[in-house]
Parts: sequence; C-alpha cells; structure tokens
Amino acid sequence: MNRVLAALLICASFNAGSVVSIAHTVASQASTFANATLCESLKVDHSPFGLALDKQCRNRQRVEFDELQDRKPLQDCIKPGNVIDDDVRKCVKGI
Repeated sequence: MNRVLAALLICASFNAGSVVSIAHTVASQASTFANATLCESLKVDHSPFGLALDKQCRNRQRVEFDELQDRKPLQDCIKPGNVIDDDVRKCVKGI
C-alpha cells in the first residue's frame, strides 16, 4: 500500500505539461516500434496488400532517413573517385 501511495504522490508532483510530454514521447516510440515490426513481418508477403504495405514502409523509411541531420561532412565520407552512394549517405548521417 505504501508503494502505491508513493507512486501516486510522485505522479501528482509532476505538472500536467511534463506528464503529457512524457506520454507523447512514449506513445511516439511505441508507434514507431509497432510500424517497424509490422513492416518487417509483412516484408515477404507478395499479396497486393503486402506489396502496397512494403511500398508504404519503404517510403516512410526514406522520409525518416531524409529527416536525420547530417553529422559528418561529406569530404570525410566520400569514396575514391568522388563516388557518392548509399554507404556514403549513411556515413554522413552518422549511421
């Protein structure tokens, strides 16, 4: 009983804005995890639904990758012969 009361007091001590912010962050991460799990589980489905979902998942991954901030300069990652490919793009993003 004491633990429940302590937990309630801790929750009550947070202001509403921080609780909403924490809940939003947790919900966002749970949604991202659920989407990634669904995309991985249906990747081998060759039905029309599976193909459409795979296309949607690839588009979402591309958008998320494009939104990442560059962490390294291009000159540090570029390959000999000034080749820029997916490996170089990942290096620039810090992946």
